[in-house]
Amino acid sequence: MGTKIKAKYEGLCKICGEEWSVGEDIFYQKEPKAICRDKECFDGQGGTFTPFKGGQTTLSGGYYGKTPIITKLPDVEVSDEVKKITEYWDQFFLVAHHKTKSIYPSEDVTGDRFGQIRSKMMDQLMSLIQMVKE
Repeated sequence: MGTKIKAKYEGLCKICGEEWSVGEDIFYQKEPKAICRDKECFDGQGGTFTPFKGGQTTLSGGYYGKTPIITKLPDVEVSDEVKKITEYWDQFFLVAHHKTKSIYPSEDVTGDRFGQIRSKMMDQLMSLIQMVKE
């Protein structure tokens, strides 16, 4: 699947000769290899452009073209013990979120990087709980 990205380098299409500069939108696909600023030429090279319907862009300025994940939830009763554990998880998540925000104030809280840092923070908090229990 191909995507639309911002060019990191100046380039030239080997098929049609179309040129692009750094920062310009280009169509790119890794396999089969297809790259051009012109969509018709990109398609002619075997490229398949699949824009993300939500309009979200990748860090490089392209559009996500991934197939959505379908989650099948089991039809089960949730026990009181699991509900209690979930309440603890919610508390860890809240603390990790605010801690990450205070340590990395310039990070966008909706970004992937912030989410990864917050996730690591949660792992560390849960590890600390194990140390305190011992």
